Amino acid sequence: MTGNGTAELLRLDSAGFLPAPGESREEFILRSEEIIRVHREFDEYIEREGSADIFDFVTVKNSDRIAPELVDDVARHTWELYGFAVRHVPGFYLTKAVGLLWGGCMLSDPDENFSVLLLRNAFKKKSRFLSYTRDELLAHELCHSVRQSLCEITLEEYFAYQTAKSPLRRYLGNCFIRDFDALLFVIPMLFLPVAEVLKALVYPELPVLAVWILAAVYPVFLLMRNWCSRRVVNRARTALKSCGVRQVEAVLFRSTKEELKELAGFHGKPEMFRQWVDVRKEKELRWQVISARFIDEDEFCILEKGTCSDEDS
Repeated sequence: MTGNGTAELLRLDSAGFLPAPGESREEFILRSEEIIRVHREFDEYIEREGSADIFDFVTVKNSDRIAPELVDDVARHTWELYGFAVRHVPGFYLTKAVGLLWGGCMLSDPDENFSVLLLRNAFKKKSRFLSYTRDELLAHELCHSVRQSLCEITLEEYFAYQTAKSPLRRYLGNCFIRDFDALLFVIPMLFLPVAEVLKALVYPELPVLAVWILAAVYPVFLLMRNWCSRRVVNRARTALKSCGVRQVEAVLFRSTKEELKELAGFHGKPEMFRQWVDVRKEKELRWQVISARFIDEDEFCILEKGTCSDEDS
């Protein structure tokens, strides 16, 4: 990728702006500039007015804004893991009543080019609430803010949960990727105590085992779906490492699931991988940026030809 716009594209990628599939250079730059403008105007408005209504149902106050130094700490973490540091998305502590287990979320409207991070007010005074930590929640939601341009939910939670310190959360995080996943997981479980009571008091012949099997069906499905998704990413990761890519996680993060499936086939085939990247670069601005930042000649090693030194490998 050459030209005067290269530095700007790389700067935008570093700041957490990813080209959407099929998006041209001009469209991407215009969209990024619009996102920056919208958030700058929001910052100016809330500093002037002291508060603002978000999407007509949430009010945030400038005095409840998340401190910039906390965002900087999170930015260092996402930079080390995925090669981006988001600072344009505003974050606030939410003082209104929320659910007992709610820790935080990101609200986003792609049509308005606006996103905002919300954290439970308890995080204003302490860094942990239940099993949540403030830094993990911020990093998690910022990952969502970056990958939303790919318009793909199947691996959203996987990459977001890789920011977690808990190995269990990193492994199971991608189980719940749709709104109804949690409901279909919990609702059958609620029938178990009811079935046990009915069997004990009303209907001794009630086949409780069938209820247990029914309750287990969706959790097993979620685990299998998660395993399949993780397998795709892990195979792609192994292939990229075998091809000498240094910043593997950054490349994986910026890839769609279909691209990851294709990448998995290049294990031990660095020259074929390079040819594939060259083809993708002709079709996708996103891969021009990925290649320039993470797979260019300064970073790329042809292992089969022995051009990687022992120190490099």
